[in-house]
Amino acid sequence: MLATILLLLTVLSPTESYTIAQETKLHTELFTGYQKAIRPGADRSRPLSISVDFLMISLKEFNEEEGRLSVIGAFKFVWTDNRLAWDKNSYGGDLTQTSVLQDTVWVPNVVNLNCFETMKPLGSGSLSLRIYDGGTVAWIPPALIESSCDADVTYYPFDSQTCVIRYYMPGYYQSDVNFSPSRTEADLQQYEQNNLWEITSTSLSTFVNSYYFQELQIELQMQRRSRYYIAGLILPICLMSFLQIMVFILPEESGERVGFSVTVLLAVAVFLTIIQESLPEASEPSVSLLAYKLLVDILVGAMITSTAILGSTIYHKNETDSVPICIKRCVQTCRCKLSCRKASPKVIDVKSAEKPPPDDFRDEAEDDVISWRDVGKIKAEN
Repeated sequence: MLATILLLLTVLSPTESYTIAQETKLHTELFTGYQKAIRPGADRSRPLSISVDFLMISLKEFNEEEGRLSVIGAFKFVWTDNRLAWDKNSYGGDLTQTSVLQDTVWVPNVVNLNCFETMKPLGSGSLSLRIYDGGTVAWIPPALIESSCDADVTYYPFDSQTCVIRYYMPGYYQSDVNFSPSRTEADLQQYEQNNLWEITSTSLSTFVNSYYFQELQIELQMQRRSRYYIAGLILPICLMSFLQIMVFILPEESGERVGFSVTVLLAVAVFLTIIQESLPEASEPSVSLLAYKLLVDILVGAMITSTAILGSTIYHKNETDSVPICIKRCVQTCRCKLSCRKASPKVIDVKSAEKPPPDDFRDEAEDDVISWRDVGKIKAEN
């Protein structure tokens, strides 16, 4: 019974509600004589405090070659303008907030200090902001931020990057306007994950530069997702390094050594070209270690290819051509080393000393008969 009575009293009791005429009257009275070129603040000896927050929506792109960072997000600025305060009881009793266009009131003229191309302030004249009866103004301008960020690709593709987006207000010093971040990091509640970069941490801070302007800085720390690069880049490069050594296993008689070594060398050069296209041309802060690794592979491949060509030339040389004595001595030395490696310890019987020498025994006269084909074989075995 008591609940029914309370419900009837609530429904039948008169409620106050503002009308469009009252809101129109409020706008007329608020902006009559209002100068949007003058910053808010009754006490001009104290700076205007502006609360700042950054809502990050997505990391659109990070181009290492151009050094361009593209971020989609929105800023949230909150400050108090005493010229925009009113008494709600004079406007229906519940007119506690209203919306106006950005061009109607004073807003902080914030620009990107390290923009990639065109420098322009935040917001647009067609955007609206919210004003509350106490004079509080809430402005949330969306932004597509394109900022400069030099990439450090030393450990590419296992690298991490740190980019800083810098904003400031031209014409206002910290004694005029003071930015105060409401939190020490960006708001990532609405953030959409990037398929190439993972945001590991963010920070939102301010500092005064050497020109006494206060800067608002958004720092992003990113880690590259390297699973694709392991399967499509690292493993093929390691496989090609292994194939470069396998060229000496091919028999010289097959005649495929030169072609195989040249093919592997060209494959390494193609991978080096692919990496160069995706990395910045600048040498600072450092060049990728992977590029150095591929450069070493190319030098090794060139040496292996030269060795294969030289060995094939020697192997197919005319048998009637005489071999210089110095090369013969080198071949004999290499044969001795190879025989010592392959030889196993044997027990010598005294009685066997009287037996004739084995069939594979060769005297020094036979060792002197060394052809260019023998030189090519010894070169390949070593």
